Amino acid sequence: MDYVSFYRIPDDDDQGCSDTSWHLLLNSAGYYKFESYFRMTHRRRGRKDFYLSYNHDGPMTIYLKGEKRVLEPGSFFLYRPSEEQHYGHYLEQEFLAYWVHFTGYGAEELLYRTGLTENNALRIGASDPIASQFEAMMDELRDKKPGYELASASHLSYLFAMISRQLERSSHAGDGMIHSDIYTSLQYIHTHYAEDIYVKQLADLAHLSADRFTTLFKRMTAATPQQYILRFRLQRASELLKRTSLNIQQIASVTGFEDQLYFSRMFKKAYLQTPSEYRSRFDEGEGGDL
Repeated sequence: MDYVSFYRIPDDDDQGCSDTSWHLLLNSAGYYKFESYFRMTHRRRGRKDFYLSYNHDGPMTIYLKGEKRVLEPGSFFLYRPSEEQHYGHYLEQEFLAYWVHFTGYGAEELLYRTGLTENNALRIGASDPIASQFEAMMDELRDKKPGYELASASHLSYLFAMISRQLERSSHAGDGMIHSDIYTSLQYIHTHYAEDIYVKQLADLAHLSADRFTTLFKRMTAATPQQYILRFRLQRASELLKRTSLNIQQIASVTGFEDQLYFSRMFKKAYLQTPSEYRSRFDEGEGGDL
């Protein structure tokens, strides 16, 4: 087996990190090539970042929402934060797969504009130029020259553009209009997350009934509106814990939690640490993230 990976920060616990202080940020990238080798990766609780994989050569087996699928060469698949990840291969055939873990407050927007919203797995054909974008991201993370975070994110953005162009022929104007309306609600959440936000309010922005809106929203983001709002608030809170001296009560308030005890309970459920324990890791200069 030939395997190469490069990391922006250490990832010893294989959990990645969520960082909403950047529009787009790569955590790691690499590739693996198997020759008559059996291996499946299974992260039951997923990771804290996004995972995008490109199957360049050979068959690949993945599970999406409990459904088994066998991908042909030239296929992409995507796992969102906290989504169960189960992928690999069962067949004794050579294959080559590239992958990248990424985070950032602009990730959902890029996925929407690319077409990787409802389509968690899609085939665009084997492409050496696409493989070259993964190689370029790996080079940036390996060399860590000044500005490598921006450079690697630029390569990922261009990769999304390449995917979008490949998918353009199969796009449908009617579906695109609905997706645009859902994206308007996402923008509203990102701007007003500290305020009270109701599903009907978001549904009205998308010109949909509450039930229809919730169905489409979950299809695009793999979360209900309430789950997405909670996750986004907790991500913002984690950044404030790392980067500011605000106390826990203040952080709870500015991220939309009226009850500090509820905030602490939800934070521990998501990060497996209390807010104070989480902050102490960075106060002690350990670095990294959960």
